[in-house]
Amino acid sequence: MPFILFDTEYIADRGFLEEGFNGWQNREIIQIGALKISDDLQILDTFNYYIKPKKHKYISDYFSKLTGITNDIMSEQGLDFPFVYKLFKEFVGNCKCYSHGWSFEPENDSDGEVMREMLNYYKIEDFHQPIYKNIAFWFREQYKKKNIKISQQASGEIASLLGVSDKLEKLHLQPHNALYDVYSIWAGLKYLGFEEKVYL
Repeated sequence: MPFILFDTEYIADRGFLEEGFNGWQNREIIQIGALKISDDLQILDTFNYYIKPKKHKYISDYFSKLTGITNDIMSEQGLDFPFVYKLFKEFVGNCKCYSHGWSFEPENDSDGEVMREMLNYYKIEDFHQPIYKNIAFWFREQYKKKNIKISQQASGEIASLLGVSDKLEKLHLQPHNALYDVYSIWAGLKYLGFEEKVYL
């Protein structure tokens, strides 16, 4: 059965990484990127939408430089979260969703956690939310087997670490853009030989 790789970009009251992870308030997703992947790791479909922020008035210069997401992009392409979430659910179907949150265990996916925060904020009741899993757990196991020393890693850094980032150049995106990051995860899975049917 196909599975989903997804990533979110979100902003918070204290900014994004300027002051560290502690104390973030009002996290708000402004982009969801995802790939539908076959059992043999082929890309079946792509999902990429920007979401107009409601809690935050503007995107900081720091965040724009980090992600490539600007206030102009948001003005031109940003959609309301409830609409994008509905599209995401249709894209996911019955597939399991994997994202990459380095500091968490498989059952506690950080992107899934922020998605649930967004549902609460918009008062959306969804009794059949997607199953979210953390693929970073699998990557840590593979790095250990291959004696790759790494203490921490963002999803957008995977392709570069493994020497396959050239495969992503045609995207004309940068790390920390959600769509680039899911392609980076996918490139890493292909390189390391991921088999979803035997994972978790």
